[in-house]
Amino acid sequence: MQSRQQGPVERATGRRASALLTDRGSDAPDEAADATSMSFDMHPLTMGFIDPYAEEAYRQDNYERQIGLTRFCIVAGAVIMAAFGILDYFIVPDILFEAWFIRLGLVCPLLLGIVALSYAPWFNHRHQFWLSFSMATPGLGVVAMIALADAPGSYLYYGGLIAIICFSACLWRLNFMYSLTWALATFTAYETVALFINPQPHNVLINNTAFMLLGIATCSFLTYVHERQMRSAFVDHARLRSERERSEELLEKSESANRAKNDFLAIMSHELRTPLNAIIGFSEIIATQMFGPINNERYADYATDIRNSGSHLLSIINDILDLSKAEAGKLELDEDALDPVEALNQTMRMFRPRAGELKIKLTFRVRDDIPWLLADHRLFNQVVINLTSNALKFTPEGGQVGVELGLSEIGELELKIEDTGIGIDQTDVERVFEPFVQVENAMSRTQQGTGLGLPLVRKIMALHGGDVRLESSKGTGTSVYVTFPRSRFVDAPAEDGMRWAT
Repeated sequence: MQSRQQGPVERATGRRASALLTDRGSDAPDEAADATSMSFDMHPLTMGFIDPYAEEAYRQDNYERQIGLTRFCIVAGAVIMAAFGILDYFIVPDILFEAWFIRLGLVCPLLLGIVALSYAPWFNHRHQFWLSFSMATPGLGVVAMIALADAPGSYLYYGGLIAIICFSACLWRLNFMYSLTWALATFTAYETVALFINPQPHNVLINNTAFMLLGIATCSFLTYVHERQMRSAFVDHARLRSERERSEELLEKSESANRAKNDFLAIMSHELRTPLNAIIGFSEIIATQMFGPINNERYADYATDIRNSGSHLLSIINDILDLSKAEAGKLELDEDALDPVEALNQTMRMFRPRAGELKIKLTFRVRDDIPWLLADHRLFNQVVINLTSNALKFTPEGGQVGVELGLSEIGELELKIEDTGIGIDQTDVERVFEPFVQVENAMSRTQQGTGLGLPLVRKIMALHGGDVRLESSKGTGTSVYVTFPRSRFVDAPAEDGMRWAT
């Protein structure tokens, strides 16, 4: 179709496109219908949709798209019809007043009246016949002048009929069959006049008839092709609207399900943490024999196992709770000035006994003069704990895990955690940042974990305006880079409060 500005139907698509396809009248079936359930098969000759509801929808849609152009063409036709009255003075002076009466007294007022009628509130696509009548009115008026005029005017005015037919057919955009019907009606009226009412010589009649039929055939073919394209475009738009609405509906369902999942995880995680804290606390009392010795030391060992398992489960629940809050946009930062070096020192002290048990060398190095950060203490520690825990988990015995803190080339604070572990394929680098994803290999299947560590780290860093990226290759280890922007840098707190770094 021709490019054009958005019409009323397009502007109403969101609320009425489906109605165009489903509003089937009071006698329509109850079942809902859309572009996927409606038949768009077309009759090869008339091009009308076989499904009457599809035809009704197309006619309403096309009428509202084209009514403005149709009105303009009818008014333009009236102006041209009146202007050509000047030729009457030279070609048919014998019926000059009759010709002017036909032009100015009958045809032009009728055309303008049809345009005025189209503005009536009740006028709609079901009244296209009256609009199409404007195609026949000028032609029949010229045929009447041919019937009244003497030669050679009666011979020459057939050219006006061709011009009228071409103008009407090429600018008509509402219904191909109306265009063809009125063109043939005009042709039939001319032939009747030329044969019986005001006979013309046979050679003139044959010449005029041939050119008129050629004009009608050419214009009808163009109109046929154009309407076929308009109907095909309507089908494409209808199906596209239907698919878009279906996609929006599925998206809404998906988002609703995701919100329900996040709410469920948040509620369940919160409810589970309370009893777990009790389990961990009481098992620690038993393991440390706080209220006196236990007769059998195996009970103390079991209590230690209970405490460790409970702590591990609590850490998983905390990850789930934080991740669900982050996805729901409810994870908020409790910001304060933080010394990254001191925070990392504390974390490394916590992990060194674990690294010793695993026979892994754990190192911590500070490269540059490190500024303080405006950050959430708990979430900063959680980032370090998750990444260091992952590095230790996937590094075999005798390997190394290095933690390095420094400034990047562009002056941002960069935390690098590098290990000599099993590594992952490049194709899996982005996948590990998806919740509950663990790369399938022999080592990862033997390790505990939910696959929430890296996704949660990315969420936490996004809240801080920072970033996390991972570099790895299978069998050679992994390096994770966490960066905090310069906007997070602050001076160390002084007695009179915190000062922003300059």
